[in-house]
Amino acid sequence: MSERVDDEGNMETAVAGGEDYIDALPDELLQYIMSFLLSRDAVRTCVLAKRWRTLWKSVPALRIDDPESYGGATGSSTFVDELIRFRDPTPLNVCVISSNCKEMVDDDTDWDEEAFEHVAPWIQYVLSREVQDLTVDFPLRVTNITPISSHLKRLEFYNMRFEGSSLDFSSCQLLEVLKMDLCDIFADIFCLSLKHLDIGSGFDWDNRTYILAPNLAGLRISVNSGLTPFINTMPSLVSASVTLGEGCADYCGCGNLSCEGCPGEAGDVDLSIVLEGFSGVTNLELVIYDPALFIFRKDLKWCPMFSKLKTLLLNEWCLVDRFKGLVYFLQHSPILEKLTIELQFQLHQKEFLTENGESYYKPREHLLLSKHLKVVTISCETREDVQIPHILKILGAHGVPSGKIVIQSEDEED
Repeated sequence: MSERVDDEGNMETAVAGGEDYIDALPDELLQYIMSFLLSRDAVRTCVLAKRWRTLWKSVPALRIDDPESYGGATGSSTFVDELIRFRDPTPLNVCVISSNCKEMVDDDTDWDEEAFEHVAPWIQYVLSREVQDLTVDFPLRVTNITPISSHLKRLEFYNMRFEGSSLDFSSCQLLEVLKMDLCDIFADIFCLSLKHLDIGSGFDWDNRTYILAPNLAGLRISVNSGLTPFINTMPSLVSASVTLGEGCADYCGCGNLSCEGCPGEAGDVDLSIVLEGFSGVTNLELVIYDPALFIFRKDLKWCPMFSKLKTLLLNEWCLVDRFKGLVYFLQHSPILEKLTIELQFQLHQKEFLTENGESYYKPREHLLLSKHLKVVTISCETREDVQIPHILKILGAHGVPSGKIVIQSEDEED
């Protein structure tokens, strides 16, 4: 391999046989390769040779991750503005708009409204260029965003704050995947075309967010703070996971883990928050980091039948209030095949025993669980966990043979 200088003073690389393999590639392939570069680096290729001077203008991707692009967010000219100005009007497959200043966001005062005014035209531009995959990772404060696109299929938001009446994606008819992580969401979410929704964010503390996406096949929601959102009916849902973190605000108002007559439910007494929308799901995970959160136990009062449920994962919340959650799913999941109970911390014996030391759970009759059940896995830190005997008693009362019960403890693994 050797280097030579062409007639215009540009450096070229040639192999021993005198061929330049890179130069032999068609423009479309070179532009595809360039689409994996940051846009600033893609533009810099214009100095390589005469042929490269305009290749960057038609690269089918924009990847903006450059502090200089945002340092002058209130100015009249930035690298991104110039990039958009001189780029050819060719379609985009991918666009990533990212900032390295997101770690500086500590509270609401740091969400940048002025930056969004500058970034919004960039988003409108890429949508007009038929972008299919768009990611925005930037501490922006957004109000009533309503994107319009007949090509967008995947949309991801990170480290953003959404306010206003709604996040309306109904004008994105092909949008199938929406991911919102480390965001604050203070607006309802609407999208009829969505197939997969993944949210790990904080929600409004005063009003529940309403999620309307009836065609979802997969859903994951992790509530980092605020109130658990309303989940509308989703008849096509196959897999769902809901995790209520320590910042979730749905605590019982009276401090009692029993939901019967609890005044803390008054605001939502006539509504099912989550479970009614999941009644047709096949795979379900329901995890609460604090059993005092009452949402799931409250929703069971609506008596949804999980007629398609085959795989179920629960944690300690299903044991409080006299094992209400565990018993309910055992009795309302007729084709359940696999049940996993994760014991991440130990509840006090008073949650299981009366003052006389007797178990709260006394089945009136021997109830047979579905013949489809293949295995029940109890995952715990130690086999000495006081919750295990009570779980085994309930499983036995429902006809689950010991041969189908597996106890996995961390102390045995060590």
